Amino acid sequence: MPDLTPSRQILRLYRELGGTILTLGSDSHKKEHLGARLAQTQRELRRLGFTRFCTYERMKPVFHPLLT
Repeated sequence: MPDLTPSRQILRLYRELGGTILTLGSDSHKKEHLGARLAQTQRELRRLGFTRFCTYERMKPVFHPLLT
């Protein structure tokens, strides 16, 4: 895909408006694609100014640093 989903433009706006909660996914349809490009996506999010992403444990966000 030529862009992230949501797009870089929307992610920039989200950040400018104070958004901080990001979750990541690979939309895998085959087990060998599970987690595909997650490291690349983390680096791109870092370039967009984000510093962390989250997972959820018992419906509460747990934050993790993005890769550099």
